[in-house]
Amino acid sequence: MRRRNGPFVRFHARVRDDERGFSLLETVIAITVIFGSLITLALSASTGFRYVGIGREQQAANQIANQLMEQARGLAFSKIQRGMQASGLSTDPNLVSGCSGDATGVYHLLDCSGEKVVSTNLGCPAQTTDCSVPIVPSTGTVAQDYPVDYTWHSYVTNDCPSEGSGCPTISPYHVTIIVTWEGVGTSPDGVQGVTTQSLFHSPGGCINSSTHPFAAPCQPFYFGQAIAPSGEIEVSGTVGSVDFRSGTIITTGVETTMQVEQVSQVQGSWSQSQTNLTTSSGTSVLPAAASFGATAVDSDPSATTPNYQVSAVDPGEGSDQFAYGGDSYVRVQNASGDSGQAISATAAGGADACPPVPPALTQESDLQPCGGAKVQQAGVARVVAYLNQDTDLDASADLELGATALASIAAPSVPTTVFTDRELVSGEDGSIENSAGRTLGTVSIGGLPEFLPEPDGWNGAFLQLSDYADTASTAAGTTAVAPTTSMAGTISYWTGGGYSTVDLGDSPEYSLSGLELLHQAEVTDANSVVRQVQVRIATVDAIRMGSLPGTSVSSTGCDLTAHAGCVTEVRATVGSPIIGSLTYEIWVDGAQTVDLRIDVSFGSLASKSIYGPAPEAG
Repeated sequence: MRRRNGPFVRFHARVRDDERGFSLLETVIAITVIFGSLITLALSASTGFRYVGIGREQQAANQIANQLMEQARGLAFSKIQRGMQASGLSTDPNLVSGCSGDATGVYHLLDCSGEKVVSTNLGCPAQTTDCSVPIVPSTGTVAQDYPVDYTWHSYVTNDCPSEGSGCPTISPYHVTIIVTWEGVGTSPDGVQGVTTQSLFHSPGGCINSSTHPFAAPCQPFYFGQAIAPSGEIEVSGTVGSVDFRSGTIITTGVETTMQVEQVSQVQGSWSQSQTNLTTSSGTSVLPAAASFGATAVDSDPSATTPNYQVSAVDPGEGSDQFAYGGDSYVRVQNASGDSGQAISATAAGGADACPPVPPALTQESDLQPCGGAKVQQAGVARVVAYLNQDTDLDASADLELGATALASIAAPSVPTTVFTDRELVSGEDGSIENSAGRTLGTVSIGGLPEFLPEPDGWNGAFLQLSDYADTASTAAGTTAVAPTTSMAGTISYWTGGGYSTVDLGDSPEYSLSGLELLHQAEVTDANSVVRQVQVRIATVDAIRMGSLPGTSVSSTGCDLTAHAGCVTEVRATVGSPIIGSLTYEIWVDGAQTVDLRIDVSFGSLASKSIYGPAPEAG
């Protein structure tokens, strides 16, 4: 017993006596607190889920509204101007009419303080061309793939679509899209809605898709062109029994074109000398390959066209074509080795060198658009008849007249060139400048047969053009320089007993008619028979200048008070130095063996410049 009453027993009893659990009151209080917390959490979750649903519905509604607005932006501006279909306005819940001061049939959006609705009596849906969703029809529903069903309405409004009638200025059109739905929102009737609006405006003068494709201020417009065209001499007709229809010499040609507004577009081209020969089997043109080259550049960043391009003339192989018949033949020939190139640049300078530099031009380095081309014929191009007759039908010709130079063009000493360039002027719009310069080698028409005795004073050709060169230059814009033309060269022609000349620099307005060479000579053939040969060369119509050098200048649309040197359009031209036709005939013992026509034209050199001041948007 003493052990039970010891210190250890007393301590153990004391500890056990103090242990106890929660009382009933404490348990009820704890359960109440926990239950209140769970209810609060449930309410928070329920509210959160509700607002997630609201957000999802609004997000879908915004998507629908934005999609409809994008469709409206894709419509032609004329359809926005036409507006809604008038027949459906009276039943639209978002429109009001009968407002103070309004004429009958005028509707406003939402209330009388809203903008006036734009509408037209349209044929939709009978005519599908009038139906342009979302403007016509202007209402609809969307349900598929969305959490609820949506109803949309679209409106075109504008209080001042045109000047006058109390409108001091033109206002842009408003397109408003309203999307409504019944869902889990907070409005008392459960109908929710979103609204989006956009302005539509098409400023006059800045809507050309090729030169002004981006939204930006209106800018001045420039166009320039310089052309040195290909010319030609065609010989056609019959040469004895030769299978020959025609032979043509085609000269070199170059062209460059520039157009500048918001974007810059520059093109250039060259064509090398060619000949063609037509026989009973058809026409062949040589050289057929690499006879034409072109460059094209564009500063539009959305385009795939490069900003700089060079096209060099392929020297080619020339041509040497023959038409045969008996012991005679016709040869059409030009040399290989033409040289030159075309260059186009949207920003000339540095590695983008422009233009191709002949002696008279320097390289541009102002990082502005530039274009140019040059080409130079190599060697002589000609049409030659080789006249040999076999009268006794043996194996060899017994009458040889030899080579007869019908037409030829020699190589010029310098290239033909064209150039276009944008010139900047501080504080002004500046200008576009264009120039063309053409050179021709000696042109000879109507030679005599090689073995025929020549008349006294004969220099080798019935008609000849020597040392020919011409130029044409223009500029349009502010501080534009005056246009110029020039030409130089000499025409010599047979007058019967000698030659007369025309200095084209002094007398470009020339006309030569009634010219004739009638030459008869005796030729002894291989059988020692004296044969009578007669050659006649004569003008068919007047040989003349194609058109006189000239310029025309217009300043229509320029503010001459602000820009005394302003030019809006200018042209300069120099016509073909020779245009006309001749006949070439040969008789042997009274029988005609050659009957040809020679037609000559070298085209018109031209330069054109156009400037349009920046239009006022609106």
